[in-house]
Amino acid sequence: MTFWRITLKRSMNLGKSYVVTGIAIAVYGIIIANILPLIATNPIIPISISINLRNIFPILSVAFLSLSATFFSSAPVVILFVYDKNNGVFEYLLSTGLDQFDIFKGYVKASLLLAVSLLASAIAVNTAIGIYTRSSLMLLATITVLTFSIGISAVFLVTVSMIAFSSLQKTRTGANSPLGLTIGMIPIYPALILPIVIPSYALIIDISVAAVTLLASFGIFLSIGRLIMREKLLS
Repeated sequence: MTFWRITLKRSMNLGKSYVVTGIAIAVYGIIIANILPLIATNPIIPISISINLRNIFPILSVAFLSLSATFFSSAPVVILFVYDKNNGVFEYLLSTGLDQFDIFKGYVKASLLLAVSLLASAIAVNTAIGIYTRSSLMLLATITVLTFSIGISAVFLVTVSMIAFSSLQKTRTGANSPLGLTIGMIPIYPALILPIVIPSYALIIDISVAAVTLLASFGIFLSIGRLIMREKLLS
């Protein structure tokens, strides 16, 4: 079994509370996206809802789904990274011929695949409900694009940043989670605010933020070999 597959399974076992929290936030995001259409189509509750609100609430769910992916994938993987660093796992990995970039790549890949699995499941459920409530197909497509672009970019940035910071620090019992999650809110925050403030430009700005975040993440990731020395993984 490849290193990243083992890392994926171990991180889910070690960070079960974060996995459950991520799923709970995803469910909340799906509820936010569909609560108004469900109320509007309920014959027992004949409430008139404006088109603007029907469009704004689904877009707001993008932020919650992106945040759920961060809890579901980044936090457990980084906790496992710190656990392995503290328990001599890296000494073994380095002795097998892997370098620091190979090790980082395994953890980052595991985090991204976990995020994709949660986001794909959440989007599938959200789309099914949206079709049932006769939501606009264009709106559903917009939510899918925004959720993947922002969610994956946020997870990538959080995972790379937290692992890099944890590598530069002395051995400790936990990762710098508050700092990492704060960094991850950079692409998520616009998705939470822009649909309300300037809904007509929310899509363009959110995709632009996601693109910049991905570029920054790739820059840090590709610099790991020079940024983090081999000895740092052994201290």
